[in-house]
Amino acid sequence: MTRQNSIYRFRSALVALTALLGTGIASSASAIDWGREAHREDSRTCESFGADHGREYTRCMMEQQRRRDDALLDASEQQRNNAEAARNNVETVRRMRCNREAERARARGERPEWCR
Repeated sequence: MTRQNSIYRFRSALVALTALLGTGIASSASAIDWGREAHREDSRTCESFGADHGREYTRCMMEQQRRRDDALLDASEQQRNNAEAARNNVETVRRMRCNREAERARARGERPEWCR
């Protein structure tokens, strides 16, 4: 390996590492901004409910956090339900198609395939 190639590879690796670190820092900053914005949104929601300080405000903020925490779980549960419904639909269509083909085979006087 020549010195020129090793310098080129080192420079490429350094550029890639810099880009990776820059992306990581930017995503970390955006996560912090998102957290602050979420807190402000929750605070405005609680204030709109009339809880602007004290125990009511704390209880409302905890409920908003619980809602936010459960949102991901609810979304994944909904996605699982949708996937199960899609599988059921595919199976129903398959059975209908198989039954239709069996009826056609009977009409032609043939022995139909057994539908599973």
